[in-house]
Amino acid sequence: MATPHHDVEFTRQGAVHDAAQVAAIVNAVPGVTDLLVFCHGWNNDVAEARALYTTLLANLDKLLAIRDEALAPASVRKLKGRTFAALWVFWPSKKFADSDLIPGGGAASATAANDAAAVRVLDELKKDPERLGAATADPKRDRIVEQAKALLPNLGKANARRTYVALLRSLLDKKAAHEDDGSASFFTADPEALFTDLGRPVVAPPPSASGGATGIGNAGGAASLGDFLEGAQAAARRLANYATYYQMKSRAGTVGAKGIAPVVKQCRKKHGGLRVHLIGHSFGGRAVIAAAHTLAANTPNVTVSLLQAAFSHNGLSGDFDGAGSPGVFRQVLSEKRVSGPIVITHTKNDTAVGVAYPLASRVAFQKAAALGDENDPYGGMGRNGAQKTVEAHGHATALGTVGVTYEFAPGTVNNLRADNFIKDHGDVAGIQVAYAILNAAAAI
Repeated sequence: MATPHHDVEFTRQGAVHDAAQVAAIVNAVPGVTDLLVFCHGWNNDVAEARALYTTLLANLDKLLAIRDEALAPASVRKLKGRTFAALWVFWPSKKFADSDLIPGGGAASATAANDAAAVRVLDELKKDPERLGAATADPKRDRIVEQAKALLPNLGKANARRTYVALLRSLLDKKAAHEDDGSASFFTADPEALFTDLGRPVVAPPPSASGGATGIGNAGGAASLGDFLEGAQAAARRLANYATYYQMKSRAGTVGAKGIAPVVKQCRKKHGGLRVHLIGHSFGGRAVIAAAHTLAANTPNVTVSLLQAAFSHNGLSGDFDGAGSPGVFRQVLSEKRVSGPIVITHTKNDTAVGVAYPLASRVAFQKAAALGDENDPYGGMGRNGAQKTVEAHGHATALGTVGVTYEFAPGTVNNLRADNFIKDHGDVAGIQVAYAILNAAAAI
């Protein structure tokens, strides 16, 4: 029997769009033992998010269908007698395209592609829809972006560069800035320094050979992935991409804390013993961890699955800089706001996270040898898993086939290297991912 699902749509402020949707899921939970909460990442419309949810839930259902069989994996058999419902979250995210991160395939001669990509990214920044897929116009935002676009041909001048940075900053909410991902530096750095650092090539570590992926510009095997263009025009595009990333980071946190979390709490109030499994892809990973961050200390029966999550690999750390500074979501672990295991898929095949996060290092003026890798102070969760997080020590393994034995346990953070099964940022709905999610569920 297919797991029933309920849609809940949130606005960009994290408000519930239709209270009847929340009432439907709250009224449904007394009849189940487990609630699966799905949250998408960067998408253009409801159809793309729904396609992700449909495929992943179908694979979860395939596994749940065999839990009564003697030959089923032990972890699946542990779910006998448990009943599931799903909550499908919809929120106004944006497209964050590889073709704009790496225009022209990274070729040094791709000047025209860079210029076109800069305009596309700036035009995306105009869009600030109230709901996913809506066409919401904001005349003030349009004016600011048009002013930034008009500066593109004149970035050889210092005044134009300073104005360009000021315009992008004015579009963003400074309150979401944090040192764990370098974003605080974006609002304080000298514009000339930003243009200088972001005007140099941004090269990320290559996919591992076992993942079967090929580096950009290399048909024979893994090579460095990166955006090899140089100069002020390349810096302008990277700054616009960074602004898009930052806007989605900020919004995902808002939707998680002000939208998803209150709905989960209502469900738990209705059914105190309800197990909750928060599952987030891309920026949806940041949304669900932000939701978890609002829970009370020692909250029981909650797991988190972060699928190619687009937030800092320092986000759960207790000391990411050697000076005792915690990541922004550290209290999820330190106060046991999530009691069950946290599962994180990560792979160097994820060029979207792998190239976006070196931008954070450049914004923070880091000179890491391997930009975006686990040794970079500002790498991404979907690229490297949780770093400098004591709960992750001894809990690193590979994402495996159905039947592999995982040692997931409450209070642990489990980094699953997914090179063999996740080929790119959006490839997170496979049955291997579903099996890992159910293993986390079986641990509580």
